[in-house]
Amino acid sequence: MEDIRVRIAPSPSGNLHVGTARTALFNYLFAKKNNGKFVLRIEDTDLERSNEAYTQNIFDSLKALGLNWDEGPDVGGNYGPYKQSERFDIYPKYAQMLVEKGYAYECFCTQEELEAEKEESMRNKTAHVYSGRCRNLTEEQKAQFRAEGRKPSIRFHVPKGKEIVFNDMVKGELKFKTDLIGDFVIMKSNGTPTYNFAVVIDDMLMKINHIIRGEDHISNTPKQILIYEALGAEVPTFGHLGMILAPDRSKLSKRHGATAVSEFVEKGYLTEALVNFVALLGWSPSDGNEIKTVDEIAQDFRIHEVSSSNSVFEYDKLNWMNGQYIKKLDLKVLAEKLKPYLTKYDLNELTEEQYLKMVEITREPLTLLSDITDDVPYFFGEYPEIDDEARAHIDSEIGQMVLKDVMSKIDGWDFNNLHQILEDFRTYFKEQGIKAKITMWAVRAAVTGRTRGADMCGIMEVLGKDKVKKRIQAVIK
Repeated sequence: MEDIRVRIAPSPSGNLHVGTARTALFNYLFAKKNNGKFVLRIEDTDLERSNEAYTQNIFDSLKALGLNWDEGPDVGGNYGPYKQSERFDIYPKYAQMLVEKGYAYECFCTQEELEAEKEESMRNKTAHVYSGRCRNLTEEQKAQFRAEGRKPSIRFHVPKGKEIVFNDMVKGELKFKTDLIGDFVIMKSNGTPTYNFAVVIDDMLMKINHIIRGEDHISNTPKQILIYEALGAEVPTFGHLGMILAPDRSKLSKRHGATAVSEFVEKGYLTEALVNFVALLGWSPSDGNEIKTVDEIAQDFRIHEVSSSNSVFEYDKLNWMNGQYIKKLDLKVLAEKLKPYLTKYDLNELTEEQYLKMVEITREPLTLLSDITDDVPYFFGEYPEIDDEARAHIDSEIGQMVLKDVMSKIDGWDFNNLHQILEDFRTYFKEQGIKAKITMWAVRAAVTGRTRGADMCGIMEVLGKDKVKKRIQAVIK
């Protein structure tokens, strides 16, 4: 059996979209499952919209997700170059070959003439199909058009009355009638190839034999099959994935939240969680366990079991999954990953031991790495900002009584054994008819400026006795 070769071919006209990342992931999983090759090709024929910064973003995003390619622009391979802009000299000779074999012809139609045809179809309320008016031009007519300064495009001659049938790995059997396709342009008049032509030539020369992509490409498939057949090349096996929709079932866009992989990373999503979540958009693990590494997913992946329906991008589920991954991270690894989100604070205020302790006691509620920014301000500076709810507890009669009692005892407290001390402290006030949580709210409010947060004993251990005393003393009236 021929070695399986798949590819992902994004356009560098924007940062890598999560939908393209899902397509890349499914190609990668299919290759790894079948000991095949995963190829990265950059389709930068749209020179006006393409940008090298976006190319780098594609590289960085795929690598962050762990989707390392076997061949590509940066790693090379036997079938390069792997950027379409570096392959422009390849396409004209194949277009000319099709012309010579009678599968394509020069089209001298102006844009105005083509628009007039479309308008005529609209008036007649019929689907527009190119009339083929240039299909049988004489050499004299071509010469006349050239004399007028017209530069021809090259159109593929679509045979009439034919049905194109192919078995899609995801959708099953699909059929298309050629009468509804019409002759289509393969080379523009400016000498650049159209998408449908360039992608066939590139896939053919790079020996790509399985093409997994979004279902928005289904309408391109019959055209591409016709080109493969005209070139005498083997037609690849196609698989078209359902689209990714927003929670409201509309097209996923920035108004719903992050859409580019790099945006998710900046917001504090772990790439391991993101790739795990994306794998579940249209596919389910055989054992029902949704938390898996890329390698585990690859072992279990079955392309024929991918859903043909659209998938909904549930941000809430991604957030839950990200929180699960944060909880499982090694403490020191997590501490390093959190540092970019703590730049507003002076980490030099804490020793390495204190910093790790801070991360340990604040990690539980984290959904995103970026949540840490707003969760830890009271660990830094001499005195915390006190919010209104905390101020009310501090200023209350019970609050003041509790804080004064703490100050009378705190010098004798062992800060390495705070759990037992604070438990005794709660019991003492409970005996006086004061609820334990009200007692601790007063202490927490004075030390952190808030009534909610991390474990109180842990906070006091990190801050140290001197700073805790200072903060309590500052709010006692």
